[in-house]
Amino acid sequence: MPISWTSAPWTGGARLLDGRLHAARWRGEVAAHIVRMSGRLIQPPGLAAVVVGERPDSLLYVRRKREACEEAGMRFFHEHLPWDVQQGQVLDVLRRLNADEKVHGILLQLPVPPHLSESRLLECIDPRKDVDGLSPENIARLSTRGIWRPAFMPCAPLGCMELLWRENIPVRGCSVAILGDSNIVGMPMSWLLRDAGAASVTLVHSRAVELLKKIRTEEPSSHNAATRERILMPVRGADVVIAAVGCAELVRGDWVKPGATVVDIGINAVPLSAAETQETLGTESAYSLPGTGLFRLVGDVAAEEVSHVAGAMTSVPGGAGPMTIAALLSNTYLSATRRYPQSS
Repeated sequence: MPISWTSAPWTGGARLLDGRLHAARWRGEVAAHIVRMSGRLIQPPGLAAVVVGERPDSLLYVRRKREACEEAGMRFFHEHLPWDVQQGQVLDVLRRLNADEKVHGILLQLPVPPHLSESRLLECIDPRKDVDGLSPENIARLSTRGIWRPAFMPCAPLGCMELLWRENIPVRGCSVAILGDSNIVGMPMSWLLRDAGAASVTLVHSRAVELLKKIRTEEPSSHNAATRERILMPVRGADVVIAAVGCAELVRGDWVKPGATVVDIGINAVPLSAAETQETLGTESAYSLPGTGLFRLVGDVAAEEVSHVAGAMTSVPGGAGPMTIAALLSNTYLSATRRYPQSS
């Protein structure tokens, strides 16, 4: 069993799947490869992040990506655009980065403001630099069985699979339930699990997730209870539950089979009240960014409650997030080696 750097941030018996530990090891492996590249007088890999707007969780995530790149010996280029930027302006930035020889990987931080077309922006990114693995070409290749493999795997699902592998948690022959069917996590996650030999992969679609959210806030009724039970049936029977819906602490203890593995890919910034600010000020559970108040990060799983049922689970922060960043660095290094094959 892997040794965790940190103790579990809950009182239940669930084992902590330590994303920080495994991400640090993975980043170290990438950094060692980059040192070998630099010794051969080849420029280091370069990652460009395009961020639109001022979402606290997005800005925090990009800051961590910058820090990870610098620590690994990569160049980092930050393109921060205002919330009201026009579609054509973002496309111009992406085209410029496509042509930039110093940039080996391009990341469009999602979500983008609603007036922008996420699909058109992702389509603009050169698939050979699409280190987030979300361009239409890479997604299409991933979804198809056979020899047509994508240039890059999407980072969040790739990081999740790597974490399960490094923690010696089997997927082959297991039943898996994924909450959320997004193009970023849910759908590509299901294809990776399919290819890894999972016996069944159930996607709880966004419409069903919205129903669960609605039921949570309404008065109890027999109709709501029956709807909830139908939706949750495959989740409660799953050996592995993966949550990626973007709703703070939606997944409860009675959703999970005893002993199941729970991977929380959600990250939600929850503003702190005045009382909470005094309690958490100066602790690791409080975050701040220029122009924002203090906030805390929580996942899609009610960790304390679920920890008394699950056999193993990730924390937020410190679980899937660090593994996603490590996957991004690994993909960026891979892109650089394809341009300079003699350095790999």
